[in-house]
Amino acid sequence: MKKWLSLISLIVVLSMLLGACVSQVTPEPVVEEPVVEEPVVEPTAEPVMEEPTEAPAVEEPVVEEPELGPVLKIGQLSWLSGALALYGQQQTRGFELGLEYASGGVQDDEGRWVIAGRPVEVLIRDTEGNPEKGVQLARELIEKEGVEILQGPVGSGVAAALTTVALENKMILMVDPAASAFTTGAYFNPYVFRTSRTNFDDTLVIAKYLVENVGKNFAHIGIDSAFGQGSGVALKYSVEKFGGQVIADIYAPADTTDFTPYIQQAMDSGAECLFLTWAGTGYVTLFQQLGDLGALDAMRVATGYGDNASFAAVYGSAIDQIGLNVYHYTVPDNAINDWLTEKHMERFNEPPDLFTAGGMASAIALANALELTGGDANGDAMIPVLEGMKFEGPKGTYYIRPEDHVCEQPMNILKLVNINPDKDGDGIPEYDFFETVYVSAYDELGVPCTLEGDYASRCGDLATIGQ
Repeated sequence: MKKWLSLISLIVVLSMLLGACVSQVTPEPVVEEPVVEEPVVEPTAEPVMEEPTEAPAVEEPVVEEPELGPVLKIGQLSWLSGALALYGQQQTRGFELGLEYASGGVQDDEGRWVIAGRPVEVLIRDTEGNPEKGVQLARELIEKEGVEILQGPVGSGVAAALTTVALENKMILMVDPAASAFTTGAYFNPYVFRTSRTNFDDTLVIAKYLVENVGKNFAHIGIDSAFGQGSGVALKYSVEKFGGQVIADIYAPADTTDFTPYIQQAMDSGAECLFLTWAGTGYVTLFQQLGDLGALDAMRVATGYGDNASFAAVYGSAIDQIGLNVYHYTVPDNAINDWLTEKHMERFNEPPDLFTAGGMASAIALANALELTGGDANGDAMIPVLEGMKFEGPKGTYYIRPEDHVCEQPMNILKLVNINPDKDGDGIPEYDFFETVYVSAYDELGVPCTLEGDYASRCGDLATIGQ
């Protein structure tokens, strides 16, 4: 409430001039000539000009800052060392920028973004991609640091392990960027949400394009991990949905340095399309050997396009190849993506990368939920406002399904046309690699519900793997 006080000074000056004339009547006197004196004219004094009174002092309005609630601590489980450290950096940068965007730029006196009247402090921990370490760190964050929400991680195996921690503590786990569908499938519980896409988003968007434009027989080479296995399940479902079939499903260890036997097996299958599911440094060797063995000429090779920095090394022999993409900053045409790109360039001197958008989307979803709960981060308070939430983020429209908490979102099919990160030669890489072939609507792909056991009935009318 603003109070205005004003001081008004009113000066009233009253002047009264009083005079009287008295005449006397006397007997007839001897008349004498009156002596007429010249009037003495007093010099007129210069008028005294009063100094103008100063304007009354106006007090500045007193702006009462709203009282802030207690600090909200969010535990962010990331991957900041080793093979996927770059993905962890993208996650943490995107989340911080998302909080800034959602707060409208409002900070407390310690520089923390304020969401729903609560300053937010993000405590970041490095899981190193280890599920056991991820669980240990999450429990320490809850028990020793007092975090009220968990966000992350990068690794799908860690994400699956963290679902138990969320359930034990009745605390929201907002998954991003881990992609395995198992997190909102076999490992689902009501406290687990995601803004990351799933393996099914990846495979549905690329399978539709390839079956309709290339061929119906597919081979798959995947990393032998939760991410790779989940992708294999998703690819089979997706290809069959559009009338194709997977005739070779092949897995290689994460530390593979020679992919020759796996590539040869795929080529011998007679497949027209080869889909790759990989993460980490092995991608460079895999693509080099695909070229050396002639696989890039023998079949259409499709994969998920990765981070900006690795393009020249990984995809040098893949010009004109078609691939799926989770996010590239050159694709979305909306104000939030414009804001993200501008801020990221200002802060880091490079555009946002593959999983930056996911970190931002997580922050926006959580901020929206907190506004609706009045800052209450309790899991049971947040579940009903997160379920069915539709919101705008850097990729466009996102929708968190109430049944299984899958986050529907746009996906991209892109054609690689350039591998020079600094195409215009100005010394600042713009990573302008692609032509956009197709962008799906957020609700177009029909990602199946993969809930199991006691939760299977929640699928309702959604498509399932058996359908």
